[in-house]
Amino acid sequence: MTSWTPEELAVDPDPFVQPQWDIPKKICIQVAISGGGARLHNANPNQPRDLDTIREQAEAAIEAGPPTVTHFDHDNPRALQTRDGRKMQRGDSYMYVVRPLLEKYGREKVLPHINTMHGTFRQQMLPIVTGLAELTYNHSAWAPAYIKEVLPLQKEHGVRGELVIHQNSEIESCNRVFIQTGIMPNPNLWIMLPAAAPRNNGVSMFEYYRNERVMAQRFVLAIEDIKEIDPKAFIVVCCAGRASTYLATLAMIMGVHVRMGMEDTVWRHPHGDEMLKNNAETVRWAFAMARLLGREPLTPNEYRETVLGTQPRLD
Repeated sequence: MTSWTPEELAVDPDPFVQPQWDIPKKICIQVAISGGGARLHNANPNQPRDLDTIREQAEAAIEAGPPTVTHFDHDNPRALQTRDGRKMQRGDSYMYVVRPLLEKYGREKVLPHINTMHGTFRQQMLPIVTGLAELTYNHSAWAPAYIKEVLPLQKEHGVRGELVIHQNSEIESCNRVFIQTGIMPNPNLWIMLPAAAPRNNGVSMFEYYRNERVMAQRFVLAIEDIKEIDPKAFIVVCCAGRASTYLATLAMIMGVHVRMGMEDTVWRHPHGDEMLKNNAETVRWAFAMARLLGREPLTPNEYRETVLGTQPRLD
């Protein structure tokens, strides 16, 4: 027989019978300045398309926050040039953009996350071995020989890799490739990048959310799947594709973390075609929405201390 307390049996029970939900009061808000799916086919004319504009957009985003983490992805070959047309290789392009930001704001306001998956091996590793990057990606599709080369370099230079998930099936791939092998023991950093459009050839590397119901169902399943594998996982969800700010809001409600910015979406909302004008507006929106939901953005140094387990940086 079920035993009920007097409070639970009351016509108007004490509201404190309901326990608090287990949602972190602090939230990591990343911003991704350029690149990715949003730059394909020149979809948004406001997308930064040269290295100087990328840096200026990053400056404005830092001033608007600062965001917990600032992500840089120079995967668009057409953007690998300065405003005056000087060509630059990947690796060197990150030095050109990120170093002046660190000199201007310091690491107290800038925690660089750099996509090191493009270009030659030297170009990929330059942001890691020079100490420019503090975060990057690790992908389960990498060849074992590549993983053997790259992960020791990340560890040697104090760089943490997020397990990147483009579609839900990659969650188990990350488990088998990185966690079960002992290469990356739990708890891990995870980043979900779903919601982009399928490709015309029928093959997609993204978990496509065609409407709000599919978004909610598949997103919750993905979070459950990750937590089953890694109970203390630190999960970041990208504001991506048509789902855009609705996906980011759902992530905040679910107690995980978000990445904003112009890399992964061109839209402000999923039910309209109004385009993003700049990265700073996405940071301001995320800070305001998080606070409306009772969550406070982590500073870069709070993230270092509480998530990475490293010392604050004032350099």
